[in-house]
Amino acid sequence: MDTSIINAAWPFIIMALLFYFMLYRPQKKQQNQRSTMLNSLKVGTKIVTIGGIYGEITKITDDKISVKIADNVEIKILRSAVGNLQNLSALEAAKTTKADKAAEAAKEKAEAKVEEKTEKVEEKAEEAAKDAADTEQKNG
Repeated sequence: MDTSIINAAWPFIIMALLFYFMLYRPQKKQQNQRSTMLNSLKVGTKIVTIGGIYGEITKITDDKISVKIADNVEIKILRSAVGNLQNLSALEAAKTTKADKAAEAAKEKAEAKVEEKTEKVEEKAEEAAKDAADTEQKNG
């Protein structure tokens, strides 16, 4: 009876691990990177807002930022409305791309391992079911 519970729980355990490694962990990492970027903003930093407006920070308060978008034109935005930094160098972009490719390759490799283990678990479950059926026929 204990083996049947364990065999029944495997798919749920595998799904929980997939959820953690494919959804929760990457999102948490991205959230931390964004938080770090927003906290490191300084006067003079060139930014792009989430609406696509390019500008340079002229004043920072707790949650608001004044952004110069043209001569004699300043707008106030929320700190959270900053989408990205303008001066993201090509080297940093290339590193990000390489890191993304490496992460994707690792994710695919992990998925393949999970699928392989799932198949093994299913095979063992089928063998256990056959053994149980054979035992019942012999005893019954």
